[in-house]
Amino acid sequence: MIIIDKYKVKEIMAKRKINNYTELAKMLGISKNQLSNILSNRFRPFKSNVEEIAEFLKVSPLDIINEKKK
Repeated sequence: MIIIDKYKVKEIMAKRKINNYTELAKMLGISKNQLSNILSNRFRPFKSNVEEIAEFLKVSPLDIINEKKK
């Protein structure tokens, strides 16, 4: 199962001077709720979600995901 590692995203956000998830959500054109769901450990993000966030942050999708063993 693949999940987005919110700690890695937060680290990259800091480097890009993005202060919080609300700001990131606005920049991505989605609601903070949608972003919270995408970053939640209970949610399996669509490949397009991972790619969109990674592309926006100018990193590889592999830089923001974690593979969890079932």
